[in-house]
Amino acid sequence: MYANHAMLPHCLAVVAVAMCSAMLRLLRRYPAFHAATAIAASLGAFAGAAAADPTTNEPNQAAALTAAAFDNPCISKSGGSCNAHALDAFVASANAQHNANPAAPLRLSYIGDSLTADDQIVDRVRTKLQREFGNGGPGFVFVVPPHPYCQLRSATRSVAGTWTSRGVIGAAEADHLMGLGGSSATGSDGARLFIKSAAPFATADVFYMAQPHGGTLDLVADKAVVKPLSTKAEQKAAGFDQTAFASPIKQLEVRVNGSVRMFGVALENGRGAVVDNLGVVNGTAKTLLRNNQAHWTAQLQHRAPALTIIMLGTNEAEWLPAAGAALDEHEKLYGKLLAAVRAANPTRSCLVISPFDQLDWRQPNTPPRASVPAMVAVQHRVATAHGCAFWNTYEWMGGAGSSRGWAKRQLVTNDFQHPTTKGANLIGDALAAGLLALTKH
Repeated sequence: MYANHAMLPHCLAVVAVAMCSAMLRLLRRYPAFHAATAIAASLGAFAGAAAADPTTNEPNQAAALTAAAFDNPCISKSGGSCNAHALDAFVASANAQHNANPAAPLRLSYIGDSLTADDQIVDRVRTKLQREFGNGGPGFVFVVPPHPYCQLRSATRSVAGTWTSRGVIGAAEADHLMGLGGSSATGSDGARLFIKSAAPFATADVFYMAQPHGGTLDLVADKAVVKPLSTKAEQKAAGFDQTAFASPIKQLEVRVNGSVRMFGVALENGRGAVVDNLGVVNGTAKTLLRNNQAHWTAQLQHRAPALTIIMLGTNEAEWLPAAGAALDEHEKLYGKLLAAVRAANPTRSCLVISPFDQLDWRQPNTPPRASVPAMVAVQHRVATAHGCAFWNTYEWMGGAGSSRGWAKRQLVTNDFQHPTTKGANLIGDALAAGLLALTKH
């Protein structure tokens, strides 16, 4: 026992050197890292290296503690020094939640595909941020989501009567005006929308289409009409209408009189964290661009998230080659999408999350998809060009072939693409930890 104690200082020195080396490697690779993020990531990387199985690339127990490490580029310089980084607006909004009267809640809008559409990853981030900053409300709620499997765990939604929906997946609206989340729903006379939340919310912001012959919406709380909202206008144009309730409520009903076209309702409180799930099953950069871009930009501008997260690529990875014209097109489409995000909120933050490793289960021996590292490089390049931060989840999970180990650990399903609940929690925890590390820097 005494011999072990005598060795302790030497062991600690070895650990310290290894941790510092890991942190320096991160800082050299991504000079824009905040020190706190690099420290958190190096702690996880060192712990993971101590237990990882190099033959299988299986994630280890310590991987649950590995925070996301962001490339956080400088977006404003003067006199040779950096004045602002990509995630500064998010940090400012997060820290403002500790003030007596923040100007707005800490608002995040999470754009994604089927990996996020079920709301598991998003809700994990939502829960972690709300634990730190308070509950800012359920966030954006679809009337009818763009795909039946799009979910929201911060509130339950149901409809009655006749609603006709169009979206970026499947049949689109003829005018391609499909709201913040890529879904438009027209309710006939007598149609209703019911929303229930476990936590109270203080405001409801209705996203709708003002148009000739538009009907009326009645917002109902505690069985009483709080506000009638006319959607009639001479010209077709997106409309927004926010109602502040006399006291916070947990249930909201929307009643349709005549014919009304809606995109959704954002439910919030004046402070705390609120995370919108805008994930769409089968979503790609190309399908999201089916939404009229000027219209969608205005929708996102009105929502004004402190941080917009874009996590796409699961579907494209199945058919994109590792090089060539199709990959070049992906870069152009992704750039167009990020250009709209930046145009909507140029003074706020955006974060691109890369595709995860995938195995091609259709090929003998299920090799890693060569498209994924190529897409990671493309998305990183586009993110930097548009002033967005970047999280390389491909490297974070272990690189090429790592999804095989994740499947063995029951972190992804047998398609080697979609995370299980356990895997989604791991991803959400890492993302939340990385974001929270920035706010404590």
